[in-house]
Amino acid sequence: MAADPFDPDDRKVPPKQRAEPGGRQKADVKGSGAAALAGGTALGERAAQVLGDNRGNINTGTQIVNNYLSAGGSSLSKAEIASQVAGYLRWLRERTQYIELRGIELAGGAPVVMLPLATAYVPLRAKPAPRVGEGRHGLQVQRRPKRAKAANAIADEGGEGEAYTTLNQVLGLGHRLAIIGGPGCGKTTVLLHMAWALASSLLNGEAEPAQSRLGLALAPGELPLPIFVPLASFARYLRHLPANAPPREKQLAQFISYHLISKQADFDLPADFFVQLLKDGRNVLLLLDGLDEVANEGERAEVRQSVEELVGGRDAMRVLVTCRTVAYRTGRTALGAAFREIAVQPLDAGLHIAPMVRQAYACIYPHDAALRTQCAESLLAGITLLEAGRRARLGEDAETLVGSPLMVRLLLIVHFNHRRLPDERAELFDKAINALLQVDYGRDESVITELTADWKLWRDMAQHLAFHMHQQGDDQGRDIDEAALKSALRQEAEFRPHIEGFLSHARQRGSVLEERDGMYRFIHLAFQEFLVARYLNDIVGDTGGQAAILAALSERLDDVWWREPILLLAGHKGAKTARPARQFVQALARAGATPDARFCAAELAGTAALEWRESGEATRADCATRILELLADDAALKASKPPLRARAGDALSKLGDPRFDAQRFYLPAEASLGFVRIAADPAFCIGTRKADRQRVALIVGSNLEDYEINDVLTPTPEFQIARYPVTVAQFRAFVEATQFQPGDPDALRDPDSRPVRWVSWHEARAYCAWLNERLAGAPQFADEAVAHLVRERGWQVALPSELEWEKAARGRLASAVFSWGDTQDPVWANYGDAGIRNTSAVGCFPANGFGLFDMVGNVWEWTRSLAGPYPYPTDVSQRESPDAKDEVRRVVRGGSFDLSARLARCASRRGFAPGGYGYVLGFRVVLRSAPVSSL
Repeated sequence: MAADPFDPDDRKVPPKQRAEPGGRQKADVKGSGAAALAGGTALGERAAQVLGDNRGNINTGTQIVNNYLSAGGSSLSKAEIASQVAGYLRWLRERTQYIELRGIELAGGAPVVMLPLATAYVPLRAKPAPRVGEGRHGLQVQRRPKRAKAANAIADEGGEGEAYTTLNQVLGLGHRLAIIGGPGCGKTTVLLHMAWALASSLLNGEAEPAQSRLGLALAPGELPLPIFVPLASFARYLRHLPANAPPREKQLAQFISYHLISKQADFDLPADFFVQLLKDGRNVLLLLDGLDEVANEGERAEVRQSVEELVGGRDAMRVLVTCRTVAYRTGRTALGAAFREIAVQPLDAGLHIAPMVRQAYACIYPHDAALRTQCAESLLAGITLLEAGRRARLGEDAETLVGSPLMVRLLLIVHFNHRRLPDERAELFDKAINALLQVDYGRDESVITELTADWKLWRDMAQHLAFHMHQQGDDQGRDIDEAALKSALRQEAEFRPHIEGFLSHARQRGSVLEERDGMYRFIHLAFQEFLVARYLNDIVGDTGGQAAILAALSERLDDVWWREPILLLAGHKGAKTARPARQFVQALARAGATPDARFCAAELAGTAALEWRESGEATRADCATRILELLADDAALKASKPPLRARAGDALSKLGDPRFDAQRFYLPAEASLGFVRIAADPAFCIGTRKADRQRVALIVGSNLEDYEINDVLTPTPEFQIARYPVTVAQFRAFVEATQFQPGDPDALRDPDSRPVRWVSWHEARAYCAWLNERLAGAPQFADEAVAHLVRERGWQVALPSELEWEKAARGRLASAVFSWGDTQDPVWANYGDAGIRNTSAVGCFPANGFGLFDMVGNVWEWTRSLAGPYPYPTDVSQRESPDAKDEVRRVVRGGSFDLSARLARCASRRGFAPGGYGYVLGFRVVLRSAPVSSL
């Protein structure tokens, strides 16, 4: 019996994953988080004095003491152990009860605002990944409300029914959690908040605040002991162990004991206390912060393995690990399958930003309600205008600027010191850094005058150090030891007398640089990146001009580690003088010695022009022209990485894609870019011939299904087919002209030049009907050749039949497996191996032999054909009935961005319910001679 051609069980599709904008890797800042606003130091870096003695028992948590003693603890009595545990908890609570907000100077010269965690913490949203075994493995339909369920279409990102949660409630999601997110998104503050809430409840002997704040429905005696550990410190500890150290000394549990007892804390717990508790695993909450902050990939893999060895076999132990998303999902960083990913989501203006701003100003002005309200509302109004301006420049779908607590913090600093917000990101960083460096000097004018030169010198030294560190690359450029730091600063004679003062300033006040366990780093990688940009402009540029800057960047254009410094460099130039900045952007657009570098340079220039409000229409058009030149260069396309092309294509879309003419309902601007004539072919044979079955199977590494095999000739008539799939902009023109309501709002949320998706078969046909009406009724909406076919010969716009689609897809290679030949090669099409993990703007891959783009990969394309076995009937009514019931599936062709090469072939076919929507379902159109009823 022949296999069901549309049985979902035979199609294994990886779940959709979204690419990371920019792909750059950054380190988090301790304490910058949900409350946010902070740059607090990591727990355990310096000993905190515990006030009073430790006599007396903790009021609750007796299981913690019992577990330690039962695990073979010391000879101390239960009362003595409980007394010292109480001291540890008081120490922990003291270290976590406030978040520091630096850069805002209050009356009296206090340089730090202390935000009480109990009132300032604002829980952010998070999205849990499906549990192991819950992911989607087949092509399934995504239906929207009020529509009957259909079978066998494509799943939404992350799957149906997946709800957001708040970060203060994640402990209920499992005992192994990895909290991932962008830099400054609040990961560390989540852990600090958990440590504070548990320490407070254990000391008070009460369920609160742990129960309401953490969602732990446990009796007070069952609450776990919080243990906070910075993983970067563990990596440094391993690095400095002697080569002959016993294996036991390399264990994470041993480090925790050393870190909290031998080195850090002023309490007298037995040396084996934490070792024994972790060995037992019960009533412990292990908070492991900053896996991404481990210096390099090799060390991250070693630390990750240590974490897995510690938790292995201890199912009762609760463990949370934080890491940046990019670092977690690349290399050997991700933890084992037992760990469930919890992705931190961007801030919401009403739920997060407004409470953060109001609470921060309440702490700044605790006794002046009118002033704090005025300042908070002024800042919130400024943020609204800032985001509106970005959307006007970058499009309604532009990523928000104020998407993380770090950005809220920077805006607070700048707004407090300047009473206004800058329009550009580079100017925001500049003002924030200046404020952080000046804040220690008080309000006394004589002191300010005396020390003004010093803070500017600190800034010069900081930017020199930032450039030196950034040159070390992603693995080694995040932190620096004191000896290397001094060596770098001694390169400049004017810095030498001030090095000790610079280090003292960093150790005592933090400012833009902070010290941790003898290592120095910028309090956030974003500050390092901006200071690198400043150095390039003010030092390299002042010495050798624009040519020197481009020469310094020539081998770094396609290195994501340098992406943000380059963008911030353009913004920094723009904040100074417009004309040189425009000249730099235009020169950057044409920089690069290799195809990869050229695509990256053009995209960076386009993105910089979009971010900078004063770049001007001419500069943006010039950047768009340059990207088009590269996309039209067949050699450059074949020699460059697909993700770099895709990023350039998205920049082109936002700049304004000149390939499409808005005045003609987004038909291609030139006739040569619109429809391509495909001549009649009486000898065409759809599908894979039986004799080729084994050959094709070997090429794709998989057996072929019977429903693809065909040896019967299927002649094709003459027709014309669109050079590109229908884009988001083209579909939007239809929606706006007809007031059509898409069944899925996501259909219009991608960049304009990407293929439209989330479109049902019925909606694709509605688009065709609308375009027919426009082409037939108004000559200005079509070029002369199209107008003649429609109005003089009666041709119609329609979805292609699968016969027409395959004929077009094969180009001039009638028997090849792919439209480019018989070899799997992701350079040619956006399928899984291309590494884009999302749709891409049309035309980012080479055209096939007929000059058609994206015929395979990117999105599955609807056809008008009904699903059914071969041979393909010569009576088209058996396959192309538009009035067939919705239970009858229609064929889709071409594969998609998240599927293997096995499905991104000319002969691969699938069927889906016509009312279904999918995140990889789109379409293109044909012009053909046929009765209207068959279209």
